[in-house]
Amino acid sequence: MMKIKINMKFLALFIMSTLFTQCEIFKDDDFRLLPLTPYIGNQLRIDGYYYRVADGSNFKEGSIYSTFLFYENGITLNSGGVENNLEAMDEYIKRCTNYHFQKSKIGWGVFVIEDNTIKIEYWYPGPPHHFYMREGVILNDTTFHITKSYRSNGKEQKIKDEIYHFRQFSPKPDSTNVFIK
Repeated sequence: MMKIKINMKFLALFIMSTLFTQCEIFKDDDFRLLPLTPYIGNQLRIDGYYYRVADGSNFKEGSIYSTFLFYENGITLNSGGVENNLEAMDEYIKRCTNYHFQKSKIGWGVFVIEDNTIKIEYWYPGPPHHFYMREGVILNDTTFHITKSYRSNGKEQKIKDEIYHFRQFSPKPDSTNVFIK
């Protein structure tokens, strides 16, 4: 009887350790640096999304990609996507954000704006899912320039030159998610 109790305890411990090492939720070796802070400023418009125009190095020149949505509650969503024009990107955002991004933490994060500086921190694909920080300068209320990117743990630092432009868009997908608290 005693031998069975010991084996059951060992089995329970083995199962728990396997779950902790295999579950995506426990594999994140990065931690979020930015606090979740409501956005009450007027440095950037948030009644739509921001996008980049491809220069031909990664995607077909003129393609629209790498979209960010910002919310009053301080949450951001990088919905990704690559489309040929803004109308197609609108449809992509409508189609995928309400479905995919409620089930996955990829792309969700937080942003902070101080004066004319923006910091955006969000999950990249994994597993494990790493938090990445993008930092840059706000040029006006419809344009910002990302100048550097790095993992939240300080690794993989890169100089960037990414210009994001605003597009008014409604209705914007909901920012409710179970990943950012």
